[in-house]
Amino acid sequence: MNWNEAEELMMTARDRNKGKPIGNNTRLYFTETTFGEDYYTIRLHDNRIIDIYEDRILPSNGGWQTVTTKARLNEYIPKGFRVFQKNWEWYLEDTYANTSFPFGNVYYISTKDIVSFVNGEWSSKVMLYSTHPKYPEVYGNAPFGMLDDEEEGEDE
Repeated sequence: MNWNEAEELMMTARDRNKGKPIGNNTRLYFTETTFGEDYYTIRLHDNRIIDIYEDRILPSNGGWQTVTTKARLNEYIPKGFRVFQKNWEWYLEDTYANTSFPFGNVYYISTKDIVSFVNGEWSSKVMLYSTHPKYPEVYGNAPFGMLDDEEEGEDE
């Protein structure tokens, strides 16, 4: 689900404050912030599993690595991505780049130009937490670094 799809769904909600039911025990909510970066949240059993911003998706397991959580994530994250489990560990697979990341290392999936053709190869944008041992070498010189507002030197 992207920002536009979430916006369309929310318009059909009876009461925006109570969210829009989108699945069994799953609701879509809208959060208006004071700093202007509003977002939608998908909650499963009131645990946040996806935050949808205009330019990115923040996946989470909500503290529960269950079959249902994984199913909801796979239903609502952008096409070309999937969550899977191997040896009891969760991973996020980027099928365009044919790469998998430990789920806990994924910070966000960009929804701006998710797929691009760079140097003869398909590439998508996944932002990993900076503590990831392979960061930023995972994507080499591709432009997947920090968030625009987290440029070096701005936190002084």
